[in-house]
Amino acid sequence: MTVQQFAQMETPDTEDYELVDGEPVFLPSRTYGHNRLRGLIGHLLWIYFKGNPIGEAVARTDCQTAPDTVRRPDLSIFLGERLQHIDIDTVPVPFAPDIAIEIVSPNETAISVRRKVRDYLGAGSREVWLLDHANTEVLVHAVAAIRVLQGTDVLESPLLPGFAVAVAGLLMR
Repeated sequence: MTVQQFAQMETPDTEDYELVDGEPVFLPSRTYGHNRLRGLIGHLLWIYFKGNPIGEAVARTDCQTAPDTVRRPDLSIFLGERLQHIDIDTVPVPFAPDIAIEIVSPNETAISVRRKVRDYLGAGSREVWLLDHANTEVLVHAVAAIRVLQGTDVLESPLLPGFAVAVAGLLMR
């Protein structure tokens, strides 16, 4: 299946798929905890961008990461000039977000999560945040490094000057 064919799928099921190597891949339903965490980080980012208009964060937006791959991060952050290259009425966004945020689900395999990180970074994301509620840690992947944050560590990014949130407060139950 091509990206164009995938974008034109108009069934209730299309909200539950990504396109990986030309094949539709089912995205399982998200738990209450997963959605709550996505809502919390989304809210914190909304507040941040309201005071720092350098970008936007959007939930569950299809982003093309390869000629035959469309990923749907839990949250996508687009910064600066790249926002001007997004047609808000077209699916998918033709490039990866500056920061892709994925909330790791208990049913995801390490291989599938690692593949997503590789896809985002390979397509131009500058960071990928993996929020792992089960292990109470945040992994921040960049092309040259991985940071593992736990407990009292603070999630910060040079891409978001002034944004800071304690991992313990973010991943509380």
